[in-house]
Amino acid sequence: MAKCLEQVITMNNAGIWTVIQGSGIPLVLCHGGPGGYDYLQPIADMVDDLCKVVRYDQRGSGRSELKWPYNVDTFVEDLESLRRKFSFNKWIVCGHSWGAALALAYTIKYMPRVKALIYISGTGIDPHWKEEYHVNRETRLTSEELAQLPQLSKEIKVF
Repeated sequence: MAKCLEQVITMNNAGIWTVIQGSGIPLVLCHGGPGGYDYLQPIADMVDDLCKVVRYDQRGSGRSELKWPYNVDTFVEDLESLRRKFSFNKWIVCGHSWGAALALAYTIKYMPRVKALIYISGTGIDPHWKEEYHVNRETRLTSEELAQLPQLSKEIKVF
């Protein structure tokens, strides 16, 4: 495991927690959520002999400030600000779950700045995934669980 440089960077009017480790091709890791936090350190530790890895807590997550606006465009601009802050010409953008959607949105907007996209367990660009998700979920539930689902969905705001 490489030595890490941890810091909070103020950008786009928010303090964003970051850590950078390793050397080589720049790679940024985008965690899931939104509202998750930096849980991708094990991946960073596996590749920091090949890549200069940037991990960060997205605005409103973990050790970063919650500053509005809190939307996809702002998250994309936060990523671009990180790239510029670290003076990377191009980097590999990797995301998991919501972070995969963020990485894809960033890549679409800033394609000339992206060396590669690593997309892990995202929902894709087709909004109909939710329909299939609901059908698959309901086929796995017992009749008792199906009866409880409407109330639980209200309580925890399931998408």
